[in-house]
Amino acid sequence: MSRVSAWVALALGGLALWGCRSLDRFDTHGNEAYCGSIVGAPLFHEGFVPENEPPALALRLTLDTGALLTRPGTLTSNDAASGLCRGDAQPLFDHASLRAIPEILHDTLSQADLGDGHEHDFFAWADSSCQGTMLAIVSLLKNGAVEVRLLKPAADPPPNAGPDRQPGFALFYLQRSESGCGFGEPASE
Repeated sequence: MSRVSAWVALALGGLALWGCRSLDRFDTHGNEAYCGSIVGAPLFHEGFVPENEPPALALRLTLDTGALLTRPGTLTSNDAASGLCRGDAQPLFDHASLRAIPEILHDTLSQADLGDGHEHDFFAWADSSCQGTMLAIVSLLKNGAVEVRLLKPAADPPPNAGPDRQPGFALFYLQRSESGCGFGEPASE
């Protein structure tokens, strides 16, 4: 009977491991990146798009899942000429490192379930070129895509303050591209 029990335990363990998927399939190399635009509804780009401008902000995300506890990737945006940092002639994000927030790992927040289809979610800091530090919530989806939510803190803005002085929330849906996003690509050597 112990032989049968051992075989059943081994088979169940193998099935459990087979059901688990490695996150390294989300890693990017060379020009590979996750690319996509901000979700167009005003609710999902408040404080991130200049007034009277269309919601054309796009992100380029690189990932290294082996560094989820330190610096799991970078963010670059395409808005140097038309975004919130255009006065400085910089994009909102210029190869900004995602910085892990290790303290969250000790809190139940790290186990938040953001919905069906999410394989893994993590929180990180990202420094903007002109808007300070923002909170990024990165969701690795079971279908191979990635969602990025950005939360931009700001002091209580005065009445009629522009989006550069307002707090904000943005949602991006990104798809993997083997050839990059057409902006923010690493320099050729």
